[in-house]
Amino acid sequence: MMQSLSTAATGLSAQQQKIDIIANNIANVNTAAYKSTDARFQDTLYTAMENPDPDAAATNLQRGTGALLSSASVNFTQGSVVSTGETLDLMIEGDAFFKLERPDGSYAYTKDGSFGLSIEEDGTYLVNADGYYVLDENDERMQVSQDAGSFNVHRDGNIIMGDTEAQLGIYTFDNTEGLLAAGGNLYTESASSGAAAAANPDDYRVEQGVLEGSNVDLASELTHLMEAQRVFSLASRALQTADEMEGLANNLRR
Repeated sequence: MMQSLSTAATGLSAQQQKIDIIANNIANVNTAAYKSTDARFQDTLYTAMENPDPDAAATNLQRGTGALLSSASVNFTQGSVVSTGETLDLMIEGDAFFKLERPDGSYAYTKDGSFGLSIEEDGTYLVNADGYYVLDENDERMQVSQDAGSFNVHRDGNIIMGDTEAQLGIYTFDNTEGLLAAGGNLYTESASSGAAAAANPDDYRVEQGVLEGSNVDLASELTHLMEAQRVFSLASRALQTADEMEGLANNLRR
């Protein structure tokens, strides 16, 4: 009896996690370059049951013990093109990322090209919405002119500013699916993704004045949400029924 309670509880927990993931996707449907997350599940351990009929053909009876969330994988499908007309808004078409330097000196990667300027004592730098420095091809902070109107970004990420030019750091990975989500539309490399490598200019294209939109399919997410809610309701009923049966067993009188 206690196993039925545990099995129903794992179902509730798994579906609650799925609902949380879907809710986060829906909340970011209008977030630039947001990549949706897909919940994946697996069975928990099976236990062998003793066959009450030793003469029966089936001798390998297995009883499941529930389900659990095995992974939350990021879907890196390209989002739609959103025109903004802003000089500092950039989009990468293709499987490549901008490289950023975080406050602690570590590196992160993003598809979100909504950049701005940080005017400091030693110069003006290209930064993202959180103030993280955009890096060039040599992993140096991208120093630019204060006049954003003078920017002219080529398809390979080369920025022309009057008589000077600089090359954006554009990177790719052997296994994009292996990147670790770091929050704020940022990703970090892992053993699974492999180390970052400079992207081949033939494999990507940088567009100026546009942003990559979210790749969340709202209709699909709402459908998945309804499915998760129904499964959650079913698991809740199973838990309630098991609890009632346990109560009846405890109240039996000889």
